[in-house]
Amino acid sequence: MKSYQFEEYGAPLVENTGAAPAPRGDEVLMDVTACGVCHSDIHIWEGYFDLGNDKKLDIRGGRELPFTLGHEIVGTVAAVGENVIDVEVGDKRVVYPWIGCGECAICKAGEEQLCSRPRQLGIDVAGGYSDALLVPNSRYLLDYGDLPKELACTYTCS
Repeated sequence: MKSYQFEEYGAPLVENTGAAPAPRGDEVLMDVTACGVCHSDIHIWEGYFDLGNDKKLDIRGGRELPFTLGHEIVGTVAAVGENVIDVEVGDKRVVYPWIGCGECAICKAGEEQLCSRPRQLGIDVAGGYSDALLVPNSRYLLDYGDLPKELACTYTCS
């Protein structure tokens, strides 16, 4: 598996290689076919959000380096865990990245995007600047119909 990661904030991305993970249980391994570059990726890479008036919000904590950015992801299902029944190898899907912890009251109420312990792809955990990505559950994979993949992936950033 090839990923483009930053090893320190503000430094150029570097190519790193390693074995692609094998999906287990509800997990799905995606071959990434496109990933958008969002302004949030730039801020995370820099390590801060510019708040204006010479104020910056430091966001360097909580992320292990090297880190793989990218939350606007589209790809093809490459492998599925033994519990996955609603997608098949070869299916083309956009990946919903706003994943919560799955255990708190907010997540259980169906509001994962508001979770205070998120596992958001490309924000909190490895994202789509890679040729493969492990998605924790097939429910985060959406059919994008006839849209061009390069456009479909950008719709997940909302």
